[in-house]
Amino acid sequence: MEEKKVVVSEDFVNIYKNFNVVNQVENMKRLSERELYLLLTVCLDKHDDDLAVVKYNFQPFREQAMEIFDIQDDKKTSNSTLLSLIDETGSEYIETSDIVSESGESLPEPYTKEEIRDVKISLIDSDSSK
Repeated sequence: MEEKKVVVSEDFVNIYKNFNVVNQVENMKRLSERELYLLLTVCLDKHDDDLAVVKYNFQPFREQAMEIFDIQDDKKTSNSTLLSLIDETGSEYIETSDIVSESGESLPEPYTKEEIRDVKISLIDSDSSK
């Protein structure tokens, strides 16, 4: 059986990678509805919601996140985007392990606390050199 691949944009991948580093809300608003729901699903599964920036990034999308939780609790949905994602992923829970970038690469693991610190330092350094 051929493995399903759920292809997402490079914007999706960049938002996902930086979801626990810096504010991504405006970038998230530019995603398609399909990619927004996929992003929220994978971030709910993978990112530490004890981090303030993660909570901040989820805040404007609380309603969508609750719809995802409902699906994961075996509740039915009439949301056409979620129904389409269930069909596309082949899973009632919207499987996220098959998400790949346009170049075919799997999503990386979220940054660790040490890596987050390093990324923030490099962002500050790049801002100060402008």
